[in-house]
Amino acid sequence: VLLQETHRPLRGSNELKTPEFPNVFSACYNSRQRGVAILIHKNINFTVLDTVIDPEGRFLILKLSILDKKLCIVSVYGPNVDDPSFFHSFFSALSEHLDGTLVLGGDLNLGLNEEMDRLNTAGTQCNWQSTNIIKQYMSDFGLCDAWRSLHPNNPVWQVNFI
Repeated sequence: VLLQETHRPLRGSNELKTPEFPNVFSACYNSRQRGVAILIHKNINFTVLDTVIDPEGRFLILKLSILDKKLCIVSVYGPNVDDPSFFHSFFSALSEHLDGTLVLGGDLNLGLNEEMDRLNTAGTQCNWQSTNIIKQYMSDFGLCDAWRSLHPNNPVWQVNFI
């Protein structure tokens, strides 16, 4: 499980543990802002190879070995302002620690397609630099927007959730 906006101080990350998910890894900031976590199910046998914890509570990179396969699992929470330097530093840290299959999930706090990812584009039609940077890194890392890949023509705001 990849979580964002956990709003937990470091000592509060144990509150995320459950009987089903006793393995909790987190990057905390404070109880009012940020925070990400990765929870691993009790039935998964794994070995932690490395962790990268952002002191600002914006990302967590967890390198694991599961059944002799290397995984790099990442939970990221991007700033809600245009901050290209954050994304450069995040992807730089990721490239230094990437080994094995990459699973990246999170909230980047921006839409990659202004027309498809926002209900109201009035007043927000600026082209954030961060959007172009993320698109370039997605290409460099071979990443895709899973939602957009599965729903290429559906605006996010037209989806009916059950």
